[in-house]
Amino acid sequence: MEARCKTLAKNAIGLDLDFLSGPRTGVANYTARLIQAVLRAEPTLCYIAFTNFRWNELTGASLQDVVDQPESVEASGRTAATGHTGGLASRAVRLIARDKSARAIYRKARGLLFAALAPTSRLALFHAFNFRPPRDPGVPVLPVIHDLSTFRHPGLHPPDRVQWLDPVARTIARAPMVQTVSQFSKRDIVDLFGYPADRIFVAPPAASSFFMAMGEEPTSRVLAPLGLSYGRFFLTVGSLEPRKNVRTLISAYARLAPSDRARCPLVAVGGKGWGDLNLPSETEALCREGSLRFLDGISNAQLRSLYEGARLLLMPSLYEGFGMPIVEALACGTPVAFSAGTAMEEIAAGHGRTAEAMDAEGWTDILRDALAGHAHCDPGLRQARIARARAFSWQRSAESVLEAYRRLIPQ
Repeated sequence: MEARCKTLAKNAIGLDLDFLSGPRTGVANYTARLIQAVLRAEPTLCYIAFTNFRWNELTGASLQDVVDQPESVEASGRTAATGHTGGLASRAVRLIARDKSARAIYRKARGLLFAALAPTSRLALFHAFNFRPPRDPGVPVLPVIHDLSTFRHPGLHPPDRVQWLDPVARTIARAPMVQTVSQFSKRDIVDLFGYPADRIFVAPPAASSFFMAMGEEPTSRVLAPLGLSYGRFFLTVGSLEPRKNVRTLISAYARLAPSDRARCPLVAVGGKGWGDLNLPSETEALCREGSLRFLDGISNAQLRSLYEGARLLLMPSLYEGFGMPIVEALACGTPVAFSAGTAMEEIAAGHGRTAEAMDAEGWTDILRDALAGHAHCDPGLRQARIARARAFSWQRSAESVLEAYRRLIPQ
């Protein structure tokens, strides 16, 4: 890798990968998997990454550390692009992240080092997978815009996140091209910023290979310790924060008859996000009766089984630029329902039910229909959903990225 990078020094591509050292959120997983696919398709490519306050060539060993998926859905302590796990630098960053003032100082200092040490003589392009670079790298920037929710719904995000992403508008205006994850997000970029549509390309994520249908028996074995039965629970997946709109789903679920709730609990999977969820008054009683359950810190094997074993996955988000749980559930053959007018309609492509995000009665109707029907166990429908999930491919997205590199990097 060292020799290969030297031969391509003037055409190296810059990355910022420190955000991969924390919990593998959607943006982090997208970055790791797409870089892996790009290098699989074009192994002579050279990346130079900014990690731990310095720039390093992405060698084979460090690349493996970047793309390795931790077994737990929660943070594994892995430090990306260094080969170390749970090091002092990684722990220090996690401690800083808990304090707003320290976080602002850290970002400023890191940005100054990022720009001061940038190897501009070796970089042809900076690929900003996390929306924008920490600071101007001195070379053209290809930003990856996952969604524009901080612009459309700033009140649904922490103020410091809104503030940090505010310069994205300037980044987009200066960018020679823009990468995004769905046609929905592409239209949003055009509508909000007036950026030319012909300079935006879509490179969507795909479900990881372990999200697949394995059948009722192996799935049931994993579900049993969780106190759940195959086809007899509803599921929602996502961090617990206002944008995910769990409040409306709980309100809708509370309208079901007690006998229906007893035979089909609602399971919410996801770590603590931020903000006041403003959960409905029925929440505590539903938890006491065991019909509403919150799960956190589960393994990928458990998550896969939760997807396949669910009677229905429900995603009432107020805004989604893509909606990864939809693809993951479809890959397991599971029925899905989601908010109308979001990217999830595009992702499901007719394989799902919709309701307005805040329409609790509409969500209750969907729950009742799922209880009365058998879509979750219909073999033909399950195969159709799996086929839809397979329409998303990391390799096809990698080819889109490589085509952008060819357009942007002098040969």
